[in-house]
Amino acid sequence: AIVAHEAASQAARENADAADRSASLARQHQRAAREAAEARGLIERLTERVAATITRIGSVATSAREIEARIAEREAAVAASREMLSSAEHTQDEARDQRTASQIRRAQAQAQLEVASDRERHLSEEFASASGRLESLQLELTTLSSADAQLTEQVTHWQSDLDARHATLEDAEQKLADAERSVRQVDERLTSDEHGLVEMRRHSSALSEELHSAELRYTELSGRRAAIRERLEAEWKKPVDELLAGAESLELDDETLRAEAALVREQLDALGPVNPLAIEEHDEETKRLSFLTTQRDDLNSAKSSLHQAIREIDTTARDLFLQTFVQVRENFRNIFMTLFGGGECDLRLENPEKPLEGDIEIHASPRGKRTQRIHLLSSGEKALVALSLLFGIFLTKPSPFCLLDEVDAPLDDQNIGHFVRMLNRFKNKTQFIVITHNPRTTTEAADAVYGVTMQEPGVSSLVSVRMRGKTVDETISPAHPAHTPQLHDEPAEAADTASVIA
Repeated sequence: AIVAHEAASQAARENADAADRSASLARQHQRAAREAAEARGLIERLTERVAATITRIGSVATSAREIEARIAEREAAVAASREMLSSAEHTQDEARDQRTASQIRRAQAQAQLEVASDRERHLSEEFASASGRLESLQLELTTLSSADAQLTEQVTHWQSDLDARHATLEDAEQKLADAERSVRQVDERLTSDEHGLVEMRRHSSALSEELHSAELRYTELSGRRAAIRERLEAEWKKPVDELLAGAESLELDDETLRAEAALVREQLDALGPVNPLAIEEHDEETKRLSFLTTQRDDLNSAKSSLHQAIREIDTTARDLFLQTFVQVRENFRNIFMTLFGGGECDLRLENPEKPLEGDIEIHASPRGKRTQRIHLLSSGEKALVALSLLFGIFLTKPSPFCLLDEVDAPLDDQNIGHFVRMLNRFKNKTQFIVITHNPRTTTEAADAVYGVTMQEPGVSSLVSVRMRGKTVDETISPAHPAHTPQLHDEPAEAADTASVIA
């Protein structure tokens, strides 16, 4: 379109230049014509003077020759001007041809641009519809997947936390058992020493110094024993007797036991206070894990059920749609053949593999024409194709009412006859309300006619006529007087079809 516009602008400029050159040449031609006319008058005057002044023939002959030379020059200039004018006219004709060709190319480019725009808009609408459906399905799948992933991640986290707590509890119990064994060993050693002290007392009657030393040792050991007892009771929160009752003997020396006891004490301090509610928390976490596992199984089962229901619905909808489509297609062909008296027509699925997601294309070829799309038909043919499809749908699934708004406006008399016969065929099962300006449709097909008149400016009145049976006003409201008399004397019966005149 831009190239065509530039070509048109260039052609207009060339036309303007050619017009200017033509005007200049015309002015030069007029000036040369005036000079030639003056020269011819001068020759005539000189010829008259030759007859009168023979004595001045020589000078006059010289002047005549000069004038003739000037005339020849002017005539040559006039011939050159004519050639320039002819060239300018030829250039103007070429510019006019180029302008015409540019206009043709511009029109072709505009037509191609319109076709491309329509195709792009149609493809954009289809892409937007498919994208919306795909986004909704992906959003639903993403929601279910994210919920499943969150539940799985939370269950994994709880399971790892539970395993860590189990390991910590087992380690603490093992360390506690080791410490108890160490304490029992110390108590056993203390008991053995006490027995030895008793024996020494029995045999120390003669050995006072040894007795005194033994007494000091005993006092020291007693203090240590008391300190150990108090410390054990403070740390373990149990009497020493209970600890000793559950202690086991170890065949180790004191230094090893002390080192091991110090190590156990450091480890216990590093562990911190023991949580007495760990078992209860473990039970609660186990119940929570069981509940979430059940919920996840329920979600997976519901997800599977939904997918199965969707597949069943799609299968059922596909089967019902294909059955209805086949019936409507066959009825459409029959009605089309009736209205057009021949020809070919068809309903085609844009995507037969996925009929619920594609468009339905209508192909119609009236008798005597090649197969073409419906948008290339005339307005009357489009109206008949639409009526064929409408009546084909009615044959598949009848409707109690049908409103038609001036569908017979583009039809000629012959096609109006087909339309009226089709109305008479279907009006036994469907009540038609037809808005029309065609009197033939009113007189041949209507059972009742309603008209709106304006006898006075700004005042509308309703006029109703029963074409068959009782008058319209008697049928609707016996108390309301009829506007017009009954046209046909027929038995009283309920009307199946009504025609509305706009």
